[in-house]
Amino acid sequence: MEGPHMKTDPNCVFCQKTEADYIVENELAASFLDFYPVSKGHTLIIPKRHVRQIWDVTAEERKAIWDLIEQNKAILDEKYHPDGYNVTINSGAAAGQSVFHCHIHLIPRYWSEDPQRKPVPAQYLIPNKRPQFKGMD
Repeated sequence: MEGPHMKTDPNCVFCQKTEADYIVENELAASFLDFYPVSKGHTLIIPKRHVRQIWDVTAEERKAIWDLIEQNKAILDEKYHPDGYNVTINSGAAAGQSVFHCHIHLIPRYWSEDPQRKPVPAQYLIPNKRPQFKGMD
């Protein structure tokens, strides 16, 4: 991640990730397991360049991210055989974003974990209350 096109933020927890943390990567994006998984295999896919919102990624980064979403789905299908997926992006504090480095949640879902159909957790839709980091997005 060298050069101005691959800027990182030394204070960003996602920018601190290294190849040792990655499940898969390509030139512009990487994936790793979520810190607080909603389900077994919950994965995050990020652009390697530090950008705050999905709206800030380039067309090339969007393609690289989507390629990794598909690669990670294949890995999760093989390893865990989930019954479905949520693909979630929180953009901005008001939408529940808490780490301000663009990231996509790939959340495997399993009927065996809950026989009732589970909705996407509220934390991935809107925050319960106005977060203290309002204005940072």
